[in-house]
Amino acid sequence: MVTVMNLCNGEKLIYSCNPLMAVICAYAQSKKDFNTWNYEKKYRSLVEEGNLTFLCGDFSSFKDSRIF
Repeated sequence: MVTVMNLCNGEKLIYSCNPLMAVICAYAQSKKDFNTWNYEKKYRSLVEEGNLTFLCGDFSSFKDSRIF
């Protein structure tokens, strides 16, 4: 389980995938894109990787899956 936080409003979302895919899913679904099999191809280039986190748009998750 991975917690993704929307940094604009503090909303927390739970995903059952790795942290990288979790932020991609949260971002894509916020854009009303539910075509999950194309997420990585379409959105991977938008992900920024920090020392501890992944960030895509307004969504962030910890790399080690810790909870916000």
